[in-house]
Amino acid sequence: MPVTMRDVRAVLDPDEVDYSAGARLGPEAFDYLLALVRDTDPGLAAKAAYLAGVIRGERSEEVVAAAAASEDALVRVAAASAAALLAPASASRVLNDLVVDQDSGVQKLALRSVPADPSPELRSRVREVSAGAAEPGLRAMADNVLRGLH
Repeated sequence: MPVTMRDVRAVLDPDEVDYSAGARLGPEAFDYLLALVRDTDPGLAAKAAYLAGVIRGERSEEVVAAAAASEDALVRVAAASAAALLAPASASRVLNDLVVDQDSGVQKLALRSVPADPSPELRSRVREVSAGAAEPGLRAMADNVLRGLH
């Protein structure tokens, strides 16, 4: 049975999303999730971004990256969280800009999502945060991330 926007909305509309049920929608949901990420409703866009990570399909990175480029910090936070569910190479690409985001909440979640074996570019960005973040807490988080990397 094909997945429709109605099916995707039925999963994402509740306040408490059942992401396990959403994952069963599978890769057919990606076009709808991408459309919702680009939608003007940040709450729904954030849920769609996270579900794309949970589905773990070939297009998960595309949807999560679109969320990472959002002007809304809530959507970027969701992208940072969803990046932890992606393969290390995909996570690294999504997190490159998020670890140096102007919003400290986005940065914190992005730092928590850095894979153990990040790309050289992401590793360099984490070093930037470690050396120069205005918030001491962010510098400390980045230091901890660097210590845990392979």
